[in-house]
Amino acid sequence: MANNESTNITGNIAGEKLTQQKKEVSIVEDTDGTVRLCTSADTNAPVSSVVAQKKLFVMQKVTAGYNWGITQQLLLMENPSPSNLDGNDALDFKESNEINNTSSTLVLGVIFCCTDEMKRQIYGLARMIVSVGLKRTSGTGSVYLDNIVMSVGYLDSSGMYHEMNSKYMPIPYNTTSETYVERTTQLFVNLPTAFSTDGNRLAARVQIYAFVDANTVGQVRINLTRGSADSYIELVMR
Repeated sequence: MANNESTNITGNIAGEKLTQQKKEVSIVEDTDGTVRLCTSADTNAPVSSVVAQKKLFVMQKVTAGYNWGITQQLLLMENPSPSNLDGNDALDFKESNEINNTSSTLVLGVIFCCTDEMKRQIYGLARMIVSVGLKRTSGTGSVYLDNIVMSVGYLDSSGMYHEMNSKYMPIPYNTTSETYVERTTQLFVNLPTAFSTDGNRLAARVQIYAFVDANTVGQVRINLTRGSADSYIELVMR
């Protein structure tokens, strides 16, 4: 009897854990105007009161792109690509051209287009995580990572990017390594004015500034590893 009871208790605990994993955190507004967090299992929060949910989109690179204005090969996706997608390791990063400027210069600028086609309102605080690699390709000096600028906006139907807000972070880092040295950066971009994806697509832009010593050449890349979430954006949508 004791063994049966133990099995039932364990089963209940496993079921509770599974239920907890499926819960989504939402921001809800009560009738008195109070704004609070709740989960999808909170029976005190009627569906009509849910005003926003936090969503995460992974930055990925694909071969067969998404058609929005132009063929978009850099995407924001709710789930990462399969780790063996197309058997092409070049999909795991987006690399800059050679860097040979001795003063800070924009060396890599990329825009990611969201594949979510639902009409949504986007506002509040967006959290952006970006993994960046830096290396020297020739010479004897150092390669310097200077600034990273991240912005949130949308792509209209012609594929043109419209920025809603941006944030930059100085990253005083340098290397003489001839293999990539990886750095991960986090920025918070405030979106005080809501914007709609009706007729548009959510988009994020990453710009990397770098420079090198004289007679030195380097390169940077943004990491977009298939099957992983090296770089992503997390924001509030309704």
